[in-house]
This record gives sequence, C-alpha cells and structure tokens, in this order.
Amino acid sequence: MVVPRVDRKLTAMHTLAYETPTPEQMKQAMAKAQGKLLIVDFDETLWLRNSTESFLAHARPAPLAAAILRGLDLTRPWRIIGGRRRARDYRDWIRVLAIATLMPWTLRRWARIAPKLGRTFSNTGLEQLMTASNPARTVIVSNGYTVIIAPLLEGYPEPRPQLVAASLMSGWKWRRAGKLANTEAVFDALLLDGATVVTDHEDDAELLARVGNGLLCVWPEARYERAFAKCDT
Repeated sequence: MVVPRVDRKLTAMHTLAYETPTPEQMKQAMAKAQGKLLIVDFDETLWLRNSTESFLAHARPAPLAAAILRGLDLTRPWRIIGGRRRARDYRDWIRVLAIATLMPWTLRRWARIAPKLGRTFSNTGLEQLMTASNPARTVIVSNGYTVIIAPLLEGYPEPRPQLVAASLMSGWKWRRAGKLANTEAVFDALLLDGATVVTDHEDDAELLARVGNGLLCVWPEARYERAFAKCDT
C-alpha cells in the first residue's frame, strides 16, 4: 500500500498530497499518467547520476578543474552574492559558469562524450514504466542546465522527452524562482491539474503537491558523486 505523504507547510496552499512509492510500486502509481502530461526529474531520477557534477568531473585537465572548484569552495562567492540563505541558488551556477568560462573547451568535450554517458547511467527501469504508462506528453523539468543535459539526451532513443531546464547565463534566476514557478510558467494550469510528476527529491515538494499525481521515488541505483571529491581527501 502506498501511503500519501503530506507536507504540512503546503496543506494551506494545496489540497493534494503526494505519494512515496518504492520502485516496485511505481507501475501502479504511474497508471494515472495515461493520456496526460508526465513530468520527470532528470538528475538521479531519469538519469542515475548528477549531471552538473558529472560535467564538472569530466573537465580536463583535471588538476586545473579541481583547483578552480577548490578555490571557489574556499572563497564561497555565492555567499557574497546571495547571502547564506540564498547561497545554494548560486553555488552550482557559479561553479559551472567558472569552468565553462575559464576552460571553454570543456563544453565541446562534453558534447562529444555525453551521449554515451547518457545511456551508461540511464534509468532503464523508469524508462520502461514511462513507456508503459502511455502519457500524452513527456517532459523533463530539471534544475540542471540545458547545455549539460541536452547532450546526455542525444544518446536516448526517439522520441526523446522535451527538456525544460535552466540556461547557463541565467541559471541563478531559475533556482531562485523554484521548480514549481518555472513549471507553471510553461504549462497550463489545467494540464498541471491532471499531470504526473516523478522525482527523487523532497525539494520538489511544492510541485509534487501541485499536480494530480505526485510521486517521490528514490532509486537504489542512483548516486550523487561530487566532482573531484577524492582530491579533497
């Protein structure tokens, strides 16, 4: 039995709760997606790694990339820009922008290697469930970056889901707005009323509670691997 999980902070705004099915329960939980909008998170959901950290980890030469990221972690410029409360909205954006600016060849290298990585770490179990649920439209909505995720999707079979994600130059605006606001800016309210959302992250609680069928599922094969973490030990 799938037990509804309610975020008490959201009950005043939303009458709908969201569910926390296990991967084994997802087939039944996604049945409501048939003929409707299906919104899927990317990092550690449809893709079993974190796209931002993977992009950074594949920057070469690795010692230079690691030194840049280490310098940012020490100086924490995101706190200067956004303060402690908003630091997380700027951190990933500044890290990606720094590598893309100081090591611009990384974007070209990523475009070459990403399609293979996309299939290597694809969540084939979820892909099969998505196909079986037969939605009218499938869309990836991610807090990651289009320039990073789009090359990963090139390795996916057609038809590929539509991608809605942050741009590299204005990624901080996307994070500050939040996934719910960004999704509502793209999709009609009636579509969202009947939509299914699949994500692994409780940070998406507002979006999960907004739609008709919110599914929070953690996949055992998923890993968050911070770029150059071994260099910090």
